[in-house]
Amino acid sequence: MKRLFPLIFILFFHWYQPGPYHLHRGNLEYRRGNYRRALLFYQRALREGVVPQARFNMGCALYMMGNYREAEKAFKDYLSSREDWRGFYNLGNVYFRLEKYEKAYEMFKRALKKNPGFYPAKVNLELSLRRMQESETAPPSRKVLPDAIMEYLMEKEKEVFRKKWRPEGPSRERDW
Repeated sequence: MKRLFPLIFILFFHWYQPGPYHLHRGNLEYRRGNYRRALLFYQRALREGVVPQARFNMGCALYMMGNYREAEKAFKDYLSSREDWRGFYNLGNVYFRLEKYEKAYEMFKRALKKNPGFYPAKVNLELSLRRMQESETAPPSRKVLPDAIMEYLMEKEKEVFRKKWRPEGPSRERDW
C-alpha cells in the first residue's frame, strides 16, 4: 500500500492539466450565460498555455458582454496564430457592431474563402454590403435595417446551427 500511494499521486498529477480544465470550466459558464465567470476561466487557461482556443473563447465572451474593442483584440490575437474561418467570421461580427462595415465585409469574405458553405457568413456579407452602400448614399443617421430585424436574423442563424449540428441517432439523455 505504501508503494501504491506515490504511484497514484504521480499518475494523478500527470493526468491533471489545469489549462484544459480551466478552458472546460469556461465553456460551461459560457453555455450558462455567465460570461464574466467564463472570461475569468479563459484568462486562467491562457496563463496555463492553452493559447489559441482560450483567445478565441475570450473573444466570444467579450463579444457577448458587449465589449467589442477587447473582443476585436482577442480575435486578432487568435488569427495571428491560426487562420480559421470562425475567427474571421467573429471578427467580422465585431467590426459590424463597431459600424466598420468595410472591414466587416472583408472578414466575411475571408471566412467564406475558408468555408464556402457557411450560410451565416453569406448573410452577414450581404448585410455589411448593404450598410456600406447605404452609408455612401444616405445620411449617417439613417440605418438600412433596424435592430429588431438584426435580432430576428441572429435568431434564424442560431436556429440553422441547432438544426445542422443536432446529433444523429437516439438521444443520450435519460427519461425519468
